[in-house]
Amino acid sequence: MVKEQFGRHALHVGNMIQSGGIVKGIWKKPLRQDQGELSVSNCLILGLGGGTVVQLIKAQYPEAKIVGIEIDKEIVKISKKYFGLNKVKDLKIINDDAINWVKKYKGDKFDMIIVDLYIGGDFQKKAMSDKFLKKIKKLLSKEGIIIFNWLKNKDGDELIKKLEKNFLHLDKLDTPTNLFLFAH
Repeated sequence: MVKEQFGRHALHVGNMIQSGGIVKGIWKKPLRQDQGELSVSNCLILGLGGGTVVQLIKAQYPEAKIVGIEIDKEIVKISKKYFGLNKVKDLKIINDDAINWVKKYKGDKFDMIIVDLYIGGDFQKKAMSDKFLKKIKKLLSKEGIIIFNWLKNKDGDELIKKLEKNFLHLDKLDTPTNLFLFAH
């Protein structure tokens, strides 16, 4: 459901704001986080939602090519109608299950991968499997980074342990509502 607040749209799924509204503020800090000399020319977003993250990435890396994967056809329609994703240059939206898409993808590597695989307030457990983590690691460029979004209403210890097992470096950014994990 799309709600308008203070002249801006916000996408709500399962009583959780997924895009727009406060989500933009939540994502600003991790996307501005000092990533060293990170250059992003190719970005993958797993769990596109309404595309708030797309707008923030484009503001920081205007020439970046972005591939956004979203499982829900209705969310894709809403993202185009209310959040202007149909007007974003170099954005390719794919309506597919992100886990299956990653499994079969054989293309260029990505400088940044965003893993935001929530349906309502539930993170997709398959995205914490060693098999999935190894596969997305192979999709990452040598100097790239993967950013995992974790809602703090859930215990993140299991995900942190899995990431520490599968990646050489793991950094954390704690916000009042979310924990962002930077794997590289």
